[in-house]
Amino acid sequence: MSDSTRPLKTQCGHWIGDESRYCRASDGIRHYLPGYRCPQHTPAALQGKAEVPSGPGWPIHREARA
Repeated sequence: MSDSTRPLKTQCGHWIGDESRYCRASDGIRHYLPGYRCPQHTPAALQGKAEVPSGPGWPIHREARA
């Protein structure tokens, strides 16, 4: 597959198999382990689950003690 057919980092990279194409949506893009995804194609959305809200990071009880 050539680079011209792959989605950009500002586009959803979810492969829509029934249509044999990438989603390529550009609104609300976030990076996940499988790549950049729009809100419809996040890992949670594809499983029918609610999106986990982003938080401030590690809770205080999880910090390394010196």
